[in-house]
Amino acid sequence: MSEDVYEVPEGTEYRYLVQDEEEEQIRYVRRHYVSPFRAVSRRCMFLIGCAVVSLLSLAGYLAYVAKTPPPGVAEVKTDCGWLRGRWEGGAYSFKGIPYAVPPVGERRWQPPADLVEAGKCWHGMYDATRFRSICAQVQPLRKDGQVMGQEDCLHLSVWTPSLEPAKPLPVMVWIHGGYLHMLSGQERGYSPTEELAARTQTVYVSLNYRLNAFGFMALEVLREGSPTNSSGNYGFMDQIQALQWVQQNIHNFGGDAGRVTIFGQSSGGTSVWTLMMSPLAKGLFHRAIDMSGSYVYNASLESAEKDNLEFLGRTGCKDAICLRGLHIAQVLQAIPWQKYPSWAADDLVDLPVKGIFVGPVAVVDGHVLKAPPFETWEKREGYNDVPFVVGTTEQETDFSPPYENISTWTWGDYRWIVTNKLSAFGKNLSDQALRLYDSSAPCPTSDRCPERLFTTMVSDMKATCPRNDLAKRAADALKSPVYRYLVTYTPSQQANASSWLPFPSRFAFHLLDSLAFFGGLEMVLGTLSPADMNFQEMITKYFVHFAKEGRMPEEWPEFPSSVALLDKNASFVPSYSRERCELWEQNDFFSYAWIN
Repeated sequence: MSEDVYEVPEGTEYRYLVQDEEEEQIRYVRRHYVSPFRAVSRRCMFLIGCAVVSLLSLAGYLAYVAKTPPPGVAEVKTDCGWLRGRWEGGAYSFKGIPYAVPPVGERRWQPPADLVEAGKCWHGMYDATRFRSICAQVQPLRKDGQVMGQEDCLHLSVWTPSLEPAKPLPVMVWIHGGYLHMLSGQERGYSPTEELAARTQTVYVSLNYRLNAFGFMALEVLREGSPTNSSGNYGFMDQIQALQWVQQNIHNFGGDAGRVTIFGQSSGGTSVWTLMMSPLAKGLFHRAIDMSGSYVYNASLESAEKDNLEFLGRTGCKDAICLRGLHIAQVLQAIPWQKYPSWAADDLVDLPVKGIFVGPVAVVDGHVLKAPPFETWEKREGYNDVPFVVGTTEQETDFSPPYENISTWTWGDYRWIVTNKLSAFGKNLSDQALRLYDSSAPCPTSDRCPERLFTTMVSDMKATCPRNDLAKRAADALKSPVYRYLVTYTPSQQANASSWLPFPSRFAFHLLDSLAFFGGLEMVLGTLSPADMNFQEMITKYFVHFAKEGRMPEEWPEFPSSVALLDKNASFVPSYSRERCELWEQNDFFSYAWIN
C-alpha cells in the first residue's frame, strides 16, 4: 500500500457518500474544500501533518453538514420564505403552509389577505413537516356538537414526487367536502399522500378554507364597510387565494402552473362548480372534476341575508363589531342547524316534504358569483371554459340514510314509506315511482335490497338526475369537453360505521369514489378484495389521465353521447335511467335537489 499523500489543489470538489436511512439509499453530498497547505509531505513520517490535514478536512465536512438539512428533510423557497418539509414514502411533503393572513379579530368575515402584500411573511425556516389546525367547526352539526378547530386555519399542503423533475408535473388541487360546514384538507383516507404522489407522478395540493358561519355567513351588517360590497362566500375566496398561491409557487415544488386540475367531492364539488363560474378564478386552473356536488344554486344575497337574521338574533349582536368579538363556540352555537334556514340539511338524504326546502349557505353574492351558474352559462359569458368531469354515485344517500332501521326493512316497509312520503305530491306520482323502482326487480346483492332501492330513488331525485341536467347544460355552454360518470360499484363488503361513515354503508355510497382515489377504502372496508383494488385503480387511472392530458382516454366518449358506469370495469352507455329521471324532472323535483 502506497504511503504517498498527494497534493490537494485549492477548489477541489469532494463527493462524500452519506447513508440516508429514510430514503434507504446512498446519496452524494458535494462540497468544496480549500486547503491551507500548498503541499503535503510525500511520506507518512510526517504524522502530525497528516493529522492536521485530516482534521481540517473533517472540520470542513462537519461545517457543511451543519448547514445541510438532515436526511429525510427538504427545503423549498416560496414567495413568503423558506419551508422545511420531509421526504417519506417516495415523495416530498410540505404541510401546514400559510397561504393567507389569519382571518382573526378584525379580519373575521373579511376577504383573505395576501401574506406578502400584508407584510406578514415568516422569518427564518418555517417547519412544514406537520399539519396545522383544522378550521373552526362542530361535529355533529348540532348546537351541542363538539367544537373543534381554530379560525387561524388558512393553510395548505403539498405532496410532490420530485422537486426538480425533467419536465414540470401536473398539479391536482383537492377541495374537501363536508356540507361547507366541517372536515378539512388533511383527513386520513380523504386527502393526498406521499404514496399517491409517488405512484401517479403528480403534484397534489390540499387546502383548508373557512367553513360554516365563519366561511359563509351572509348578513347586511357584514356587508356594510366591506371592500367587496358583499357578504358570505368567504370560504370560496379562501379557495381562490390558495389557487393564486399555487400559481405563484408550485413551480418550486416541481409542478406545472399551466396544468392545474381542481377536484372536490360533495361540497368540495360545489366549490369546483363555483370556481368554474367565478371571474375571480379566471386562469387559475385548467381542468375541473366535480364529484357529487350540488345542483340548486340560485339564492340571492338579499334573500340569504334575510334568512340569516335567525343567526344574528341568536347571537344577541346588532353590529359587526359585536359579531367579531364573539367566541368561536358562541358563533357555532348560534347557527340555526335545525331551524330554517336549517344549515344541518338533515332532509337531503330523504324523500322531500312538499314545500319544505333547505336554506342557502353558498349564495350569488355579486362578487365571487355575478349571477346564478345556469344563468351564467346561458349568457355565454364570465365563466371558466375548461374540461369538466361531473360524477355521482348510484346510492349517494346510503352513507347516511334517514331511517335507522332501513337495513331491516321488508318490501312492505319500502312501499309504505314511499307511498306515505310522496302522497302529498299525488297518488299517481307515488304509483309511478313504485313502478319505476320496482321491488320485484332483480337485486345485485342478496341482502338489504329494500334499502338499496330506496337510497337509489332518493339519490336519483336529489343528485344523479339533476347532475345529468347540470352536465347537459355544461356541454351546451362549454367548448371544452365534458364527461359524466356514475359509480355503480358495490364494494366486496359493508363499510364500517365510523366518524367517517355514520352508517354501515353497503352499496355505491357518497364518498366511494373519493375514498377510492385516495386509497381510503381499506380504512372503511378492512381487507380489500381484488375487485375493490381494481375499482380503486380504475378511478385513479381515469382521474390522473384527465389531469395530465385535459381529456379522458379514447374509450371514454364525451357527454352527452355517453355516460360512464364505473363498476368492476368501466362501461359506456347512451344514458342512465332516462325514464326515472324524466319522472322527477317533469314533476319539478329538481328544486328539491342537493344544495350547498
